[in-house]
Amino acid sequence: MDLEIFECISEILEEYESKKDIYKLIAEEVKDFFEKSVFSESKHELSLIYRIKTAESIREKLIRNNYEMHKNQAEKLLSRMQDIIGLRIECKFIEEEKYAYVLLKELFNKTEDQVYYYMPSMPRIRLKLSEKQPQKQKNGFEIYKIDGYFTLGKEAVSFELQIKALVNSFWSEIEHRVVYKNRDYMLSDTFVTDLFTSIKESLNTLDSQLYLLYKRFRQDSTLRDKALVEKQRERSVEIFIANMVYETFDRLILAQLGFSVDFKDSCDAIIRYFMEREHASEMEDYGRMMMHIFNRLDQAEEKLQLAEQITFKRKRNYPDKFTQQLGELIEQMINRNFRWHLYFAILFAMEDKPKEQALEDFVVFYKNAILENRMLLHLEKIDTKEEKKIFADILGKIIEVLQQKKEIEYLCAGGMKKIHKALNYILPAIRENLIQGLSWESCRAVHEQKLEEKVRS
Repeated sequence: MDLEIFECISEILEEYESKKDIYKLIAEEVKDFFEKSVFSESKHELSLIYRIKTAESIREKLIRNNYEMHKNQAEKLLSRMQDIIGLRIECKFIEEEKYAYVLLKELFNKTEDQVYYYMPSMPRIRLKLSEKQPQKQKNGFEIYKIDGYFTLGKEAVSFELQIKALVNSFWSEIEHRVVYKNRDYMLSDTFVTDLFTSIKESLNTLDSQLYLLYKRFRQDSTLRDKALVEKQRERSVEIFIANMVYETFDRLILAQLGFSVDFKDSCDAIIRYFMEREHASEMEDYGRMMMHIFNRLDQAEEKLQLAEQITFKRKRNYPDKFTQQLGELIEQMINRNFRWHLYFAILFAMEDKPKEQALEDFVVFYKNAILENRMLLHLEKIDTKEEKKIFADILGKIIEVLQQKKEIEYLCAGGMKKIHKALNYILPAIRENLIQGLSWESCRAVHEQKLEEKVRS
């Protein structure tokens, strides 16, 4: 016979399934009201997102939190569960969380019991603004978390409203997936707890620095200024993640080989590769990338042996001559030069795919990164065959330099910058020659020589 608790849980979940669509309609109505009547009064950019708790999450919560359950009381217990509907007001920076809360206090100024407050235009939405905010969480950090309810006829459907800056939303995602799911282990491991506290403090510092930048550029908020601030934020997160990867592999090198080397440029390049490949541009993307890196670093610490050769199980398939030559250069160097070895040991350790495919994807990405040079647009109006020949010859000269110099720096930011600088120099000159009626073959040698000199310098 099943335990009574599981019979009660089944009853509760049946009740939940019957009301799930109602919960979603309520969440949509609250979202629509906030966007039209609350955020329109804000001087900062605010948005509201919601999630409806899944049946599996409800089941886990009932068991994990040791709820007292009785038969035929499913509706009553669901009404007590505050976070079945979870709402989150999102703002850009931590500094704006308090502003959003004060805005709610100003607008939700009517009350009948001095506990729950509402706006005259929408009395069905009530917020418990009588409690002190922000609240202290079990992890020691603060959070703006407000209980509320939505009246639906005679029934009151509870919800939980949080106010979070992007960086805190990002942190919550990490904490929920890593800390919350393994809380007993995390709390017993002082090192891991201290590390996560350090990460949270670093994120707060990052938010503060970006807020200062934001205020500075807001005075002249042209599209260019906004793009610059966004790029700075993205770059700061890249650096943060790259430093985390660097510290992990630095410990591995020291433990396994007995010495350390400076490979920060490689870590930086690899993280940028993942970010650009996955088109990461929002905090949710950063959170997903952070979770991926956490998981891969755990495996790297257990499995990676830096003194062992990197081997491949199948023949690599490259789409063209440039990627084939670059792939062969990498294969030639990874077990002969430690810096090349370390670069791809890190890259392969952080991939979810086989090394063969990871290498094939990397060389294609590297080629495309070169061909993204804006100056190449100057050649678009010429003959298509001529254009393809020029691109192929330019790539051929670049790979020739890489094959001769065999320096890992060309796979990092400094080397890529050098390549683009060289292209910016020669491509306008090529276009000018073509406009004057010269063929590519007649001026090719001169331009290739200048390209080689610039890439080598």
